[in-house]
Amino acid sequence: MEIFQGPWSNFLDYRDSAITVGSFDGIHLGHQQILQRLIDGAKGQRLRSVVATFEPHPRLVLADSREPIHLLTTTEEKIQLLRNWSIDLLCILQFDRTASELSPLDFVQIVLKGRMGLKRIVIGYNHAFGKNRGGDRESLITFSRELDFQVDVLNPVEIGGVIVSSSKVRSLLRQGDVARAAELLGRRYSLKGKVVQGYARGKRLSFPTANLALSNAVKLIPANGVYCGLVRARGEIFPAAISIGTNPTFSDARHSIEAHLIGFDGDLYGEVLEIEFVHWLREERKFAGERELAHQIGEDVQQSLAILEEYALLNKV
Repeated sequence: MEIFQGPWSNFLDYRDSAITVGSFDGIHLGHQQILQRLIDGAKGQRLRSVVATFEPHPRLVLADSREPIHLLTTTEEKIQLLRNWSIDLLCILQFDRTASELSPLDFVQIVLKGRMGLKRIVIGYNHAFGKNRGGDRESLITFSRELDFQVDVLNPVEIGGVIVSSSKVRSLLRQGDVARAAELLGRRYSLKGKVVQGYARGKRLSFPTANLALSNAVKLIPANGVYCGLVRARGEIFPAAISIGTNPTFSDARHSIEAHLIGFDGDLYGEVLEIEFVHWLREERKFAGERELAHQIGEDVQQSLAILEEYALLNKV
């Protein structure tokens, strides 16, 4: 997969292309259906397959009145996920105030047609684009008659009666429902960051934890609580009990992400870990003291192992 990253005005490649455009935050099952249709259509018509996305996410630039956005995938994660597909070109277009002022017609005519050689566009049912998101699938169909390209609109993907969308995945994660979010994503949600110094309480309680500082400040963190999951460290995968929150037993003000790697013995300070969330265990709560907390952590660990066994994940660690 070839990658272009920068302002659209710097892109000068006019080959005939099948293109899909969007933020693609999460690369969820709906996005994956679009990608597959893009690739199949491009091969059938001998076109170049192009995914055009934006950096940063448009809502981070426009700062509209809606709730501030937190991302499911960073740009680095998006690139890594898209490498799993047979895409010819990934265009990561710089999004700024100037780009946001492009009208729907200008975006299609100047950027997609003029710079990328648009011959076919694949979009989701609710696709919107251009200044103030003023363009939609009807706009594209109208433009296609004048500019000579095909429009392929896909129906929504539904899982268990729920339409798959990035906003729905974010909502599930904010509720702590990481298992349901994984169903919509087609993979387990993950966080990546560096292990930093904590209060060393876990070690004192016989359950040492790795405290994670995220690599990206706008990455969405699931709801406060305790989860079971998997942690990738030093080229290995470990079962883990994961805590997100403020440690109410100790009245901490600092929000933390801590993982107890079951079966690991060693020092991970300064190393980069990836946490994959499998299942919600319980809400965080305040305990009477360290002994009661240690007992509960022991139960969390046992429950984590049981759930990972039920998911048939322990044989992968």
